[in-house]
Parts: sequence; structure tokens; C-alpha cells
Amino acid sequence: MRQPFQAERAAFEQFKRAVENDPVLKQDIETALRELLGRFSTSIYENRFVVGGALEVIMVAALRAAGIDAADVGAEEERIDIRIPGGGFSVKGHFRGSGNIRLINVLGESSQTIWSEATLFVLHGVGIGYADPDLLSHRTAIHRTGDAITVRYSELLAFLAQNPNWLIPCEVPLSLQNESQSELVSRALARQILEHTQKLSKTLPND
Repeated sequence: MRQPFQAERAAFEQFKRAVENDPVLKQDIETALRELLGRFSTSIYENRFVVGGALEVIMVAALRAAGIDAADVGAEEERIDIRIPGGGFSVKGHFRGSGNIRLINVLGESSQTIWSEATLFVLHGVGIGYADPDLLSHRTAIHRTGDAITVRYSELLAFLAQNPNWLIPCEVPLSLQNESQSELVSRALARQILEHTQKLSKTLPND
């Protein structure tokens, strides 16, 4: 009988081995995260969703580079972002020094919503961690707020410290803190589009 999260745990173990044995792969992941988080501050509301979506694409590419058949399904699936044979991952980023991590947005007062997904956590100053509900089932890490199910950041860090087999140490930067230095996703996209026009490209605002 297939055990819960068997496919996801096996995939993460393969991913961890690949990253730790391939300096170029590790460097590529760190470069991609540094570029993303150095351009777009997640403290700006409109940037958060795009940074989250870009993070999913980066993780799909990284898993594929590790030899895992991964597909980006975040736009079509409700609870997972990456599909692998036999299972899938949710992807959550935490790019600041404090605060808990939102796992699921809850509509209304439903008591039926539970965290049930294997999750890749991309954590500032820590690396890429893995956890699933069975691994954290005997901890007090998961709790419900008014509109979300969250994981306590401190307890997730404690779990990964006690179980380093579920952590890929790598450099994950803070999100850009100075909002005035951050690009806005909408502006960056508009500029890229208008570069292909004749008159509009000449009247682009500088700021």
C-alpha cells in the first residue's frame, strides 16, 4: 500500500542530493532567487503574487534540473503548485525576518479546511525546506487564524534544525526592504511591452 507523501518525500530526497552534489545547480538557484528578490519587494502588495508565481517557476526548473518530472500547475490547481508523478508540492516563500507563514487562505468560518499538502518552503537565511502534515502532526506548529491556516515560523525552523535531512541549505536573501528601490511588476511588464512599439517607447516615463 502506498504511504502518504511517499512520492513527495522521495522527490525531495532526490532534489536535495542533486543540489548538494552539483555546485552549478545550487548556484543557479541562488542566482535566480537573488535576482527575483533583489528586484521586487514583497512588501509592495501587487508584487507579492507575481513573486510567488515566479518562485513556483524557479522551483519547477530546479526540480527538473535534478531529474524530477515536475510540472507547473499553480494556475490551474487550487492547493498544489507543482505536480510530480504520484503527488505534488505547494510552494511557500518567507523572505523576511519574522512572522508566520500562511499555508491556506480560508473563506468564511469553515472548520473543514486543513493543511494536507506536501510543501516546499523557501526560507530567507535558511534554504529550501520540506514538510508535510504527517511530519508536523505531533507539533503545535499549525494553527488557524481568522482567515488562514498558518505555520509558526519558529517551529518550522526548529523542525528543520532537528531534521536536517528535510533541508537544502542555500542562500535565500531577504526581499528588497527599501520599497523606493523596488520595481513594480506592472511597470516592468508595461515597459517590456512598450519597447516593441514605435511612438510609445519614446514616451515611456522614467520613474
